Amino acid sequence: MPLHPDLEAFLELATLAEEDGRPPMCDMSPDEARASYDQSTLALDGVGPDLPVEDIALRARDGATLRARLYRGAATGAPLPTLLYFHGGGYVVGGLDSHDALCRALAQRTPCAVLAIDYRLAPEHRFPTAFHDAEDAALWLAAHGGTHGLDTTRVAFAGDSVGGTLATALTLAARDAGRPQPLLQVLLYPCTSIRQDSESHRRYASGHLLEQRTLQWMFGHYLRSEDDRQDWRFAPLAARSLQGIAPAHIVLAEYDPLVDEGKAYAARLHEAGVRTHLEVHEGMVHDFARLSQVVEEADTLRSSLAQVLAEAFRRPADAASTPASIGAWVFHAHPDGHPLEARIDATKLTVGPQAGNEPASRWTLRGQAGTLRLEWPLDADQEPAEAHLLAAIEAAFVRHPECKTLSLQAPLPSLTRLVDAGAISLGAGQSPNVAREGFWQLPRVWQRNPREPFAQRHVMSQGKRHPLRPTKPVGTVYQRHIPWLSQTLTLDTVDIERDLPAFNRWMNDPVVSYFWEEQGDLAKHRAYLDAIAADPRVTGLIGRLDGEAFGYFEVYWAKEDRIAPFYDAGDHDRGWHALIGEARFRGKPFLTAWMPSVSHYLFLDDCRTQRIVIEPRADNHKMIKSLGRCGYAHVKEFDFPHKRAMLGMLLRERFFGEALWIPQGEQPTISPTSAKRAELPTEDTTCKSMT
Repeated sequence: MPLHPDLEAFLELATLAEEDGRPPMCDMSPDEARASYDQSTLALDGVGPDLPVEDIALRARDGATLRARLYRGAATGAPLPTLLYFHGGGYVVGGLDSHDALCRALAQRTPCAVLAIDYRLAPEHRFPTAFHDAEDAALWLAAHGGTHGLDTTRVAFAGDSVGGTLATALTLAARDAGRPQPLLQVLLYPCTSIRQDSESHRRYASGHLLEQRTLQWMFGHYLRSEDDRQDWRFAPLAARSLQGIAPAHIVLAEYDPLVDEGKAYAARLHEAGVRTHLEVHEGMVHDFARLSQVVEEADTLRSSLAQVLAEAFRRPADAASTPASIGAWVFHAHPDGHPLEARIDATKLTVGPQAGNEPASRWTLRGQAGTLRLEWPLDADQEPAEAHLLAAIEAAFVRHPECKTLSLQAPLPSLTRLVDAGAISLGAGQSPNVAREGFWQLPRVWQRNPREPFAQRHVMSQGKRHPLRPTKPVGTVYQRHIPWLSQTLTLDTVDIERDLPAFNRWMNDPVVSYFWEEQGDLAKHRAYLDAIAADPRVTGLIGRLDGEAFGYFEVYWAKEDRIAPFYDAGDHDRGWHALIGEARFRGKPFLTAWMPSVSHYLFLDDCRTQRIVIEPRADNHKMIKSLGRCGYAHVKEFDFPHKRAMLGMLLRERFFGEALWIPQGEQPTISPTSAKRAELPTEDTTCKSMT
């Protein structure tokens, strides 16, 4: 069908305006583009129906305040079904006002409540901030919607353009985290592909409202690097699996550069068994749902969407009290550096590559009389790959944190190395058992290239007698999937050229500089990192979540450190210092990820390490409280020349025995058993290689 004549006339006016000197959006600054976008809203979409509207402030995971707008489409005392809506605008423009009329219409015609989210925009807030804000909004709705008169058992996700990307990415995240799925996802011309190189992108590269140059300008502001394109939170087509997510209603426009990738996503959903309805509106262009003052099709679409939503929200009364169905629980593991994905759906556990076409292994995970049992098929014609076995065990323990042991049904030859390492015990007439405490001490599950214990040979340096230390590592030394964040945490050794700009910015942050007192320019901080690199007792690390750097850590051998005179330091005691440079990563969900992970890494790095020490400033009350929650005994206060410090200490036995990598509740500031032992010298123990 030809381009709709009303849209053709509208686009001709836009072309004439550019010829008369009005710059295209891609030639504007983000602020100029936002102002232009917002100024055009009234002319393009008019004013929506008069409804009760409430402005709401939500708290994001990094402590920032997010604006939201709640529209109520019906005056009733009963809780309203709710549409969680995310606006489009390429992550750079748009907001609550630009989509106000659309949200009002959907709320009135369904009727339902619409909660529109003003997620933060780029380039001030790059990937994956928009997704994190969207996820935080969904979590807020689930936790607090009831107090605002919303029915949290009847929820749909929706969005246009990149808002549609956010909406469908949320269903994937909910599936992976084991959270309830929405009843429906409504996706208006979503962005789904890694690269914008389809035939429709070439065919409609210019002259059809959304242009290729504008799209790349937007994504250039949003993405941190080209690597972000491979992330399913940016490109849902990059997701390994689309199974187990909510039914989808997809609306596309014939003359939209995004039409091909929208069709491709609908096809992938259908192949994955997701109930999918696809509409391609002939003669329409991108963003036509927001063009009610230009083309009648926009108003027709709103009525159609209201009917679809009303049907989704019209559930049997006996189902109203049951949660929406949830998909498989998904976990990422990295044994021996192999990126694997474990998926648990009821009693089925599947392990396969995170990307690629390598075959998956299939297990059964059963809960029996308070125990957990992992079974390899008896009729399998081969043994499980060892990496798959490790991933399956880790996923089972993470999914069931209350379990201390895991019974195994698997060929004994495949278990030999784990038996030798002390992680699996074999009893006469009994199934092999995996001890959680032993399994979590296997370096190869979380380290790509774990090192053999370094032969002990004492040396003298700066008047201190201590073991000769191994050469410092290079690259990624630790990686672990954090299920409550749905992100993978990595610890990488510092690369000065790569990491200096962020390190300099962090050190000049007022929160960081108050405790570290290392403000300065790039030259000063280059010299600082050079000194760390040259010091054999300390290693600088950068913490990352899904590749995004958030903090700096210094891990050291305590025997040679300034802390040694203040307690009876053992030969293989370790310690650490930390700074969280990115403000949005300073909340409790992140601390319970990175602090136990640093401790875990230090215990894995050398199996002779029995204690980890920490010496924060005595007035750093938040850190001291957090240390207690993560198992560190508060031993005593003491005085350095430059500060009064608190000596904290974590015992290896406690960390693994109490599974302190799992977020704990409030802990006493001094653990009676740990504090009693903390000042006693701990004998170094020898151990065999676990690699």
